[in-house]
Parts: sequence; structure tokens; C-alpha cells
Amino acid sequence: MERRPGVAYRRPDGDPTRLVVEAAGESYLNPEALPRSDWLRVVASDDRGRLRDALDEGAVDVTYRITASDECEWVHERGARDETGDVVGYLFPADERVQRRKQLEQQRERLEEFASVVSHDLRNPLSVAVGNIELAGDADGEAVRERLDRAHDALDYMDSLISDLLALAREGESVEETATTDLRCVVDRAWKTIDAPSDAALTVDEPLPWIECDQSRLRQALENVFRNAIEHGAEDGSPLQVFVGGLSDGFYVADDGTGIDPSERDTVFDPGHSADKDGTGFGLSIVERIVEAHGWEVAVAESRTGGARFEFTDVDLTDPEESGAPDAAPDRRVAPRSDGAGSETGSGTPPDE
Repeated sequence: MERRPGVAYRRPDGDPTRLVVEAAGESYLNPEALPRSDWLRVVASDDRGRLRDALDEGAVDVTYRITASDECEWVHERGARDETGDVVGYLFPADERVQRRKQLEQQRERLEEFASVVSHDLRNPLSVAVGNIELAGDADGEAVRERLDRAHDALDYMDSLISDLLALAREGESVEETATTDLRCVVDRAWKTIDAPSDAALTVDEPLPWIECDQSRLRQALENVFRNAIEHGAEDGSPLQVFVGGLSDGFYVADDGTGIDPSERDTVFDPGHSADKDGTGFGLSIVERIVEAHGWEVAVAESRTGGARFEFTDVDLTDPEESGAPDAAPDRRVAPRSDGAGSETGSGTPPDE
């Protein structure tokens, strides 16, 4: 048989419970850990039926999970019946195959999102713009300006929607290059970029960790979380406070705004989900895509002040001294300034921790 990165096997009479290893070749699988009898014992219970059905067919081409050496992994089995009735073929790791299938599923989901937005979300503001421009032709004086302003607002919304949609598609890609990064520096840059209201304040619980990440994509994620906090500020109109701090395996961003209802926390990252009638509903979806591209996790909870709290976990924490990164930024806090740009004061402890 041709040498392949798999285990050459034989199944007597196509028996799903038996597997005879004939050659290990260049396999990444450990043939010594594979059982010779009672094969179904190591196959995941949800996959056993699929394996049986595949062996009943003339050609075997099936992917399933096995647990060998106390580790669960996907394998791909390909084979065919010979003249004696045995099934002979190869068994090899299916990680790349499964990963490719997942990538194709993600691409299909993004295409469906595009189709949904183009057919509905973009069509509505386009109709508003066209309608108001037509009415402006029959209007006089201030009525013309009012109609054109409404059309302009609709076009602005479409521009934001298209930008968010393109970002959503782009952020589904995996992170290829990362660097050891001072999280505090990324937080500061993101806060300055969003042009926060003059009465909004960012409080950082020092020290923030150094992490391994794509700086530009993490910055966009933080900008979106900050904007979400500002857009859903306190109900009584009081100044908004946003808090950032470290966790044992990541970091959090919290605020003292209105918070997110527990019934909506499972859907808050869904594309198009927004509690703000003027929002596109893609900001937090982009955040989730960036997090997933890094291999992290993000969850929503309630802050100690009753606002929203986003927890980023499974983050790759790093030691700047071991990585040779530059010195960390000094402890400081960004507070509001009369011109809204923000100023740095001494380190403080946010009420969220």
C-alpha cells in the first residue's frame, strides 16, 4: 500500500468492533494505543451509528471521534471491501479536515449574514433615503432641508452598517501574527479613539497584564465595548464610569450603566442584535469574532454597580521580561477633563472589584 500519514488497517468481515493494524507508516496516531478488539468502546457514542452505516456501504469515508491515551481526537477512516469481504484502508488524524469544515461553515454563516443585511437592513434605510429625496422635490423652504436631512441620516446609517458588516466578515479570520502587548497601552489608545463624552471616565485597576495578541484587532474590540457602554449609559443621565481590570486568566471591562438584561445575555453577540434603535447591532458581534479569532472566550455578566461586565478569559498572559518587551506603562488612571480628552491621575481601584 502507498505510504500515507495514517495507520493501514484491516477490519475482518467489515466488523465495526475489530481493527487489525497492518502498518503504522508515517502516522501521527499512536498504533499501540488503538484497541484491536471492542473498537466501538473508544468511539464516541454519538458517532458509533455513523461508523456502522459507513462500514455497511461499499466504500468507507467517515470522520468520527475516538478516545485513545486519555485524549479525544477526530480521525478520518477511508477504506473499501476486498475480495475476501474484509474492509481495508487507512485511519489518520482528521484535525485538518474538521478544521476546514468548520471554516467552511463559518464562511457560509457570514454569507447568510450578508444576504440578510442586504435584503432587509440595507433596504429599509435606502427606501427612507429615496422617499425623502422624492418628497424634497415637491417641497418648499425648510421642508426641503428637513427631507434632505432625513435622507442624509439614512445614508449615514447605511454607511455605518456597511462598515460594520465588512468588519464582521474580516474579523472571522484567524489571527496569524501576534505580539507581546501591554494591555494598558491598548486600553488607553482605544479610549482616546472613541471620543467619549466629557463627563465619561475610564478607571483602570492596575496592574493590567501583558498579553499575546493582535494589537489592532484587540483595540477595535475594546473600542466597540467602550462604545456599547456609552450608548447604554446611566438611565438618570449621571456621568458614566467604565472600569478595566485583570483576571487570573484574562481581563474584564465593566461599567455603571443600565446593564444587560439576563434574558438578553445569550443573544447580545448575535449579528443585528441591538437595544438601540440607531445602532447597527454588529458592534458586539465583531467583538466576539475578534475574541474567537484569538482563541479566547468572552462572557457577559452584571457589574457590582448594576451595569454590564464583559469578561475576556483564556487569554494568553505573558511575562514582558521573558519576552524582551519594552517596559510597561506606569500606573495611572484616565479621568474626564473639561475638554473631554481625558487626563491621567493616580492609580485607583474601581468599585467593580
